Amino acid sequence: MTSKLWLYLTMAVAVAAVVLWISRGNVERRLYPFLYQEEITTYATKNGLDPLFVASIIKNESRFNPDAVSRAGAIGLMQVMPDTGRWVAKQMGFADFDPEMLRDPATNIMIGTWYLDELKREFGGRLVLVVAAYNCGRAKVREWAIQKGIDLGPNAGAEIRPWPGKEITEDFPVSEIKIKETRNYVRGVLGALKHYRELYDQSSAETGW
Repeated sequence: MTSKLWLYLTMAVAVAAVVLWISRGNVERRLYPFLYQEEITTYATKNGLDPLFVASIIKNESRFNPDAVSRAGAIGLMQVMPDTGRWVAKQMGFADFDPEMLRDPATNIMIGTWYLDELKREFGGRLVLVVAAYNCGRAKVREWAIQKGIDLGPNAGAEIRPWPGKEITEDFPVSEIKIKETRNYVRGVLGALKHYRELYDQSSAETGW
């Protein structure tokens, strides 16, 4: 094989590798879309949350479908229950709130991120407990935490901004979550967060996240 032919072959392999890498990135971004970036970034920032964490919640809740309604009646991108929406709106001083407003992406994300921040404070910034509580309710998760002897007092982890921090750890054993659906949900969110950070961290860094 001549040196020129070898050079052409090397270049072809390099080009093929780049094309494959770009194609893989495009496929992964289709699997892990980051729609409504402006709304997510605005309200995640306001509530001290990592926008990519919020995107991970939305992917697992509604797959970015603002018209999604669950069998239980949860509405919109972040699948907010009407009663939760009313309670959060009252805490926020949001007058004339109607659950139908949860179909609006910006309103849904505003309500959902406020509630996530509330759970973050309640569970001392423990990622697994916060995600579990978002799925199955704070009362059940508080009961599990108490049974495990977990101190739910103030925790430095809750003060990280943006939250959660770079380390994604099981600060409560996922395998011991009693509801199968919630176990799978927590694993789905944590797995999605890892993918979102791999795919979008560069663009996030450019906006200060």
